[in-house]
Amino acid sequence: MIEIEPLKEEDRGPVRALELFCIRETLEPSLTKKWSDLSQDLIDQLGASSKSSFEHYLRAGLSYVAKENSIVVGFIFAQILPHILSVPKIVWIENLGVHPEYRRKGIAYRLLRTVAIEGKKRGAKAVHSTIMPDNIKSIMLHKKVGFFVDSRKIALLDLDRFE
Repeated sequence: MIEIEPLKEEDRGPVRALELFCIRETLEPSLTKKWSDLSQDLIDQLGASSKSSFEHYLRAGLSYVAKENSIVVGFIFAQILPHILSVPKIVWIENLGVHPEYRRKGIAYRLLRTVAIEGKKRGAKAVHSTIMPDNIKSIMLHKKVGFFVDSRKIALLDLDRFE
């Protein structure tokens, strides 16, 4: 039986391994070089489970894991932000992933709904989730939960590299 529970400190290692697996699975086809050629420093910075982000999401209290027999099989990192896109108090979903052997079993659906329900209890007015435009399964999942999904892409400017 799959249990959905709040993210805890002891989930750090298993969630990190699963998130990196999911990131690699998503990014590798579009990389100009092999994943194994990426610097460890870059890999260490990726994802909400990175050393610099995990504590933030743990404190935010809106991130969850899916477990089967105490083994992490899915995760969602989310937080409430004061304002995005003219909407006050909005849930921002940073990342969502499920182990390949557990996909298509409703786990991601349950994780998304858990975050939406808890966000609503905390006064959030909407949930924002970024989806890759070619990720049809994710688009269909979000629509099933009730998200409005359009074809917008989000542009990102890395200010550490901005001059």
